[in-house]
Formats: sequence, structure tokens, C-alpha cells
Amino acid sequence: MWARIGRALPRSADLTPARRGLLAAAFIALGVLLLVTAANALLGVGGASAGAFVRDDVGSLICVLVAAIACLRPLLIQARRRAFALIAAGLSSYALGNVLWATWLAHLAHPPVPSVCDVLWLAFYPLVALGVVGLSGIRSRNRPSPAVWLDGIVAGGGLAAIGAAIIVSPVLVSASRSASTTATALVYPTGDLILVGLTMGVIALRGWRIDRGWAILGLAFLLLSAADFLYALQTTTNAGRPGAVTNLVYLLALASMAFVSWQVPPSRPEPKFTSWSVLLVPSGFMFAAVGLLLYDHFHTLSALPFALATVTLLAAIGRMVVAFRDARGLAEARRLAGTDDLTALPNRRRFMALTEEAIAASQGSGRGLAMLMLDLDNFKQLNDTLGHHAGDELLRKIGPRLQHALRHLHTVARLGGDEFAVLVYPAPDEETLVRIAQDILGALREPFTVSELSLRVTGSLGIASFPDHARDAAELMRHADIAMYQAKTSRDRYDFYAHERNTHSLERLALAAELASALSSGGIELHYQPKADAHTRRIVGVEALARWRRADGRLAPPSEFVGPAEHAGLSRELTRRVVELALCQLRRWREDGHELQMAINTTVADLLDVTFPDEIAAALARHGLPAESLVLEVTESSVLADPDRIGAVMQRLRELGVELSLDDFGTGYSSLAHLKALPVGELKIDRSFVSRMCSDPTDSAIVYALIQLARKLDIRLVAEGVEDRWTWDALRVLDCDLIQGYLISRPLPAAEITPQLESQRHQRVSSGVAYRHDQLNSQRRSIDRARIAV
Repeated sequence: MWARIGRALPRSADLTPARRGLLAAAFIALGVLLLVTAANALLGVGGASAGAFVRDDVGSLICVLVAAIACLRPLLIQARRRAFALIAAGLSSYALGNVLWATWLAHLAHPPVPSVCDVLWLAFYPLVALGVVGLSGIRSRNRPSPAVWLDGIVAGGGLAAIGAAIIVSPVLVSASRSASTTATALVYPTGDLILVGLTMGVIALRGWRIDRGWAILGLAFLLLSAADFLYALQTTTNAGRPGAVTNLVYLLALASMAFVSWQVPPSRPEPKFTSWSVLLVPSGFMFAAVGLLLYDHFHTLSALPFALATVTLLAAIGRMVVAFRDARGLAEARRLAGTDDLTALPNRRRFMALTEEAIAASQGSGRGLAMLMLDLDNFKQLNDTLGHHAGDELLRKIGPRLQHALRHLHTVARLGGDEFAVLVYPAPDEETLVRIAQDILGALREPFTVSELSLRVTGSLGIASFPDHARDAAELMRHADIAMYQAKTSRDRYDFYAHERNTHSLERLALAAELASALSSGGIELHYQPKADAHTRRIVGVEALARWRRADGRLAPPSEFVGPAEHAGLSRELTRRVVELALCQLRRWREDGHELQMAINTTVADLLDVTFPDEIAAALARHGLPAESLVLEVTESSVLADPDRIGAVMQRLRELGVELSLDDFGTGYSSLAHLKALPVGELKIDRSFVSRMCSDPTDSAIVYALIQLARKLDIRLVAEGVEDRWTWDALRVLDCDLIQGYLISRPLPAAEITPQLESQRHQRVSSGVAYRHDQLNSQRRSIDRARIAV
């Protein structure tokens, strides 16, 4: 039995076992007394002779027990103590009035009306009303919206108007006793209506969420209203005391309030308006108020219900105005929720919703759709270099550019960061999709003016289609994203999703995460490939080449991680690590007397960063090295990203005294223009020409022409890919400056390069090379042919 009582009185779990037992005993006693009262009132048990005893003595005992139970709540439990103390005070005042009536006034021949008991009974209403407000949890820092307040006024006022029309008007019409008696009789049901309206208003403020405590409290006030209504009708017919049934309803109402005291306190209101149903209850009360006003047109109501109905109707009108305003606000909020704040394009959420709608339509029509995913190249470096405000400005300009390129025929969205997406529905054939992709990439090639700088932007575009490549919207986006990363290694910069390359893409993501860890944990090592004087083969410099020591101990070459590092935005961090390791080793060699130059490769991200020259200057100063001891190698393709900006960065590096080398020369489509514009002091002939110069007259002619060009421009020339004596001898004859390749050495760790440097300290390599006479003559004939061709 105690388990059932404990579930009914959840707050009793906070008490000690002894106090829980006392509380259980009090409720059991209360239940027994109520059963006795009900048996007498409903079944006539005990007869009329027991009716007065049950009404006065048992009723008074029940009131005292209810007050005692209610008083235990604030005395023993801290939570909501003030609110429950007010309710307990109201019940105690009511109980005292009942005791005085039963022991004194009830025995007088003509009890005064109003009496001291009326004062005690009426004190119940303001005390309990304040307690209800305290239970509501409404605080100035947590005020509900005007709509919620208006719901409360409509609900409370409407219910009060109905009650007043039902109670007040009939009482006034049928009143046959003195005005003071009638007025006193009306005060009680009016107070009950106020409590009922207040409770309904609080429930409205809580977003119409009704827990057990509030439901029982509302029931208690309704029972009290019903009892006072019955008693008011009795007093108008000169009945001095409430009947047995009326008395039972009073006691049930009071007992319910004692029961409420031991429920879990209601939480603070957090209304959530998720549908039109929250307007159902206030709308009902609004129509009831309208009905009362219409009724008044034919049968005059008393002033109180008419006033309450009018207030309710006015509040309902205000609620409708607020509802329309909220509806407009909700529509705008939904639009904004689906719009990217920066570009005003649809955001990821809206784009996915549109894609799902298109897929549903596609399944019905049989026509497919396509998604194109666009990622800007080196956007992170631009943000790091120019600041996020410049990146935001660029993104704002890209959206309209894309829409214009697509002639607003397709949906363009920004997914976040520098990722954009295009939804094409219905999907055209593959040739048309290729043309759309080319239009998008072509739109990016026109310069963007950002922070008074002219920027050229490149991007990578992945294409996936439904139902060929995906079964739903999420998979379609995922596969378009994979295709986008595949496109980064494509010459066209766009690619279609291919299932067989999916695993590779997932491996790339894991590779990027592992590389980021390696950069911070010392997993990057350097090997060095010598650069030698073409006439003496004496080592005059080295090129630092990064290697990645993987978790399994394997040493990964640059081809495995430089591309993923660029895609993951780690290329700047990789360059910083290489510069630090290379300059540290160069300082050791120079301290040992080896006057070498250190060559280090750069990336587009490095050359777009205006702080890169300052970083290099600080690194040289930190290691105590002269600027001319460092050579920074720049590829032609990297210069294409933004020739003006990169040219300015290179000029600052040259002013520091750092040597600049143009790597892989001859592979770009505008090599001569770059050679004229860029402040380079060294030219590296690509190995694709050098390795075949002794077997291919065309390559031999190209090498000869480049050497002559470098001589005229006073630029040092380095030939890469020298792997045999014949190629070396040919380069010596052509008067090349430096050679680099396997003939001199493979890339080796510093510990294996150092012995070579030590050995050449005491020995010079002879410039003569033993060749068979006919081989040397054949070589010279091919070189002469190259000169003639040039």
C-alpha cells in the first residue's frame, strides 16, 4: 500500500522514513473521514441525526487535517516553499473559519452575515491565488511572449465569464434575502471563478502543458466553484447551512489541494508552439464570450459576466493580431532558416530539402537529376593571408557570378565554408552537364576584386546523378563530394563520380588526418639531393625533399602526401616544417665549412601569403644564415593562381636576398612571359627534356635553346634528371651551370650526404671523362644539329 501512496505522493520521497509514515497516516485518516462523509451524504448512512455531526465535527476535522498536511509541505521541503506556504496559510484560515462556525456560530439562533468566519473563509482566496502565481514559475527574467499572456487572459476571462453567467445572474434573479447576505453569497463563487480563471491562465502560460499537479489543482477549484454555486442558491432560498452533498464537494475540493501539495513542483514554463492546436482552447473560450454577448442582446446579463465576456473578446482580437504577426514572422524565420546569411543563397538544409523534393518528383516522372559540388582551391590560405573579411567578400561575389553563369536556370546553394552546390533538374545528358561544369569553372576565371586586389579563383567540381550514382539525397551529396576531390587531380578540374574510386577518396580523408598529426608530432623528415657544378661535379647545393615517416615505419615520398596536404589546407604548415628542418641542417653544414645553398620547394599557398617573406626572414635570422644561402623554388603552375600577387611576394623575397628558382621550366604555356616578369635568378630545366636530350634531337634543341636564353638573361641554369655520363657531358659542352640527378646522388638523409661533402673537401673531380671516341663524336653531331635547328 505504501508503494501506491508513494507513487501518488512523489514529493514524499524527500522525507525520512518516519516522516513518510506520518504523512501516509495523515492521508489514510483523511481518506477514511471523506468516506464517512460520502456515505452519509450520498447513501444516508447514520440518518439525519448523524448529518449535523458529520457536517460540523467531521467536516471541521477534515479541514484541520487538510491544513496540517499542507503545512507539512513548506516545513519539510525547501523547493517552492513560499508558494506552498501561502497555499497552506489559505487552507489554515479556511479550517479555522470552519472550526469557529462548527463550535460557535452554528449554535446561534441568528448568525451574523457577514461574520468573522466569512473573513477567515474569504482570506483563503488571496492567499491561495498568490500561491498559485508562485507555483506558475513566471519570473521577470523568464516572461512569456505577449501571445501566451493573451492566451491566458482569453482562457481565464472566458471561463470566468461563463461561470459568472451561470452563477451570478441566477443568484441575483432568485435572491430573496437581504442585500448583505446575497452579496456575501456572491463573493465566494466570484473568488472561485478568479481561482479557476487564474489556473487556466497559468496553464495557458505554460503552453497548455498540464501535469498531474496542475490538473488536480484545477479540479479542486472547479469543485469549490460548484460547491459555492450550490450554497449560493441555497442561501437565496433562506437555507442557512450547506446541504450534505454541498458539504462533501467542499471537503473534496480542500482534500484535493492537500494532495497537490505533495506532487513534484511544476517546471518553469517553456511554451512550444508546434501546431495550430495550441489555439484550440483559447478559441473555444473566445466563441463562448461571443455567445454570451449575443445572449445579452436577447436576455440581459448582469454587469459582471458582460464585462468579463467583453474583456475576453478584446483579448481574443489582440491574440488574433499577434497570431497573424507570428505567422508572418514564422514564414520569414523559415525562409531565413533555409538561407545562407553571407551569400543569401539557399543553405545546406534548404538545398537538401530541394534535392529530396526533386528526387520525389524524379521517381514519379522517371527523369533524373544531377548535383554539382564546387570547392574553391586554396581558399583557406586566402583567409589566412587576407583575413576572413576578404574571404567573406569573395564568397558574397561568387554566388551572383554562378547564378549569372547558369542563367538562373538551376538552383545554386552555399553548403558552408567555400563549398557551393548546384542542383540540375531534370538532368540533361552528360555532354550538357560537362558544358554546365565548364560554365561554372569559366565564371570563376574572371578576376574578383577583393580588398582592392584582383584575385583569380580556381575550383574543383564533382558531378553525381540520381539514380545512377545514388539512392537518396544524402548519398547523392556524398558522392558529388567524392567526385569533387577526384576532380582536384583532373586536368579539366571537373569529374564524374566513379564508384571504383570511392575507397580511394575515403583513404584520402584518413590520410589528411594522419598527416596533420605527423606535422605536430615530428613525423616529417628531410632527404637532400645534391646540386653539382656541371663542369666539376662538385656539390655546391642541395634540394630539401620532404619524406613522411608513416605509423608503420614506411617512408612515404612527396607524391603520396603533398596533394592531400594542399587539399586539407596543410601545405603552409608543411612548408614551415620543411624550412625549419632544412635551415637547421644547413647551419650545421656551414658551421663545418661546407658553403652550400639550400633549395626548398614552395606552394601556391606560400606565395599567396603576404607574410611569407617575413617568415623566411625570421627563420634565416633565427638560424644565423645569410639570405643568399637559401633558394626558394617556384613552379610555373603556382604562379598562374594570381600572377600579380605572387609576383609581389616573390619581389619581396628577392629584396631580402633570397634566391628564387623557376622549377619545371618549359612545361607551362606562358613560360617566357613568366621568365620576363618574375624576379628569378635560377632556371631549372624539367627532367622530361634533359633525360632524352641525347636520344631525341627535339629535346636536345630545347635544352640548347633554354641554356642560350638563360645566358642572355644572366640567369643560372640547373638541369634536372641527369642520370648518366653522356647527358652530363652534353650539358658540359652546352655550358650548363648546375646539374642534379641520380648521376650525382639520389635524395639521401643528411647523415649520408655529409661523407660526400667531406670527401670533396680534399679532392676535385676531374672534368675529363673517358668515353669511346665514336660515342663522343656522335653526341657532338646531335648537339650541332640542335644548334642549327635553333
